[in-house]
Amino acid sequence: MPEFVTIPALLNLHKIDRALAEAEQGLLNVTRDQKTVEVSMAQLKAELSRLQANSMQLQANIAAEELETAVKREHIEKMRTALNTTKTNKDYSAILVQISAEKAIVSDLEKNTFKMMEEKEALEKSIAALNEKIKGVAYHLSSVQAASAEKVRDLTTRIDAMRLSRTEAATRVPQEALKQYERIGQRHPGEVMAPVEYEEDDMENIACGGCFMNLSIEDVNLLRGRDEIRRCRSCGRILYVAQNPAAGERTAAN
Repeated sequence: MPEFVTIPALLNLHKIDRALAEAEQGLLNVTRDQKTVEVSMAQLKAELSRLQANSMQLQANIAAEELETAVKREHIEKMRTALNTTKTNKDYSAILVQISAEKAIVSDLEKNTFKMMEEKEALEKSIAALNEKIKGVAYHLSSVQAASAEKVRDLTTRIDAMRLSRTEAATRVPQEALKQYERIGQRHPGEVMAPVEYEEDDMENIACGGCFMNLSIEDVNLLRGRDEIRRCRSCGRILYVAQNPAAGERTAAN
């Protein structure tokens, strides 16, 4: 019976790679979760800035309207005073018409000012509610950042250790086999190898554990009898059997 070196060495490397891929995905998930909350916070702050800018603009518009209203009222009072100095009915009527027109303008200004004040009041309520929401998100973000920092440290330490283990494990794999393994790993990160799935009492149904496509009994026999790489013809993964049995345990079809 041949000495099995290649497949056991690859399986050891594969075990490390799967754990490494899981840890790296975990690290990605942690940073992604924190990023999601940070993006939400940035969006809320942008919305707050927009509302505050609208509020400031409304306040400026209200002030301008109030100033114009005051000027119009002052002008109306002056015209009322002028009524006492008119000498003809025509002049008196002309001033009354002008006063009426100015009063209509003042009325419109007051209505518009009142409407803007209502808008500003509603806007201030929205700003207050948004500030409360930002406080809640800020608290959540600080919690996420604290938890993330601890998880990142833990995962980074584990990943660094696994990468060292991987480097060592890779030295035990024959060079040609390692080249194939690394090449397949670009297509199936962390899933380079797949078990051959079958039952000893049902050798008619043999499948790749990676893509579940059918395999032949020849695949099983060759993997049991030779220390070489055999790949799934469908997905390209490196195949292996759960154990390499002794020569006497090979199938009769071999």
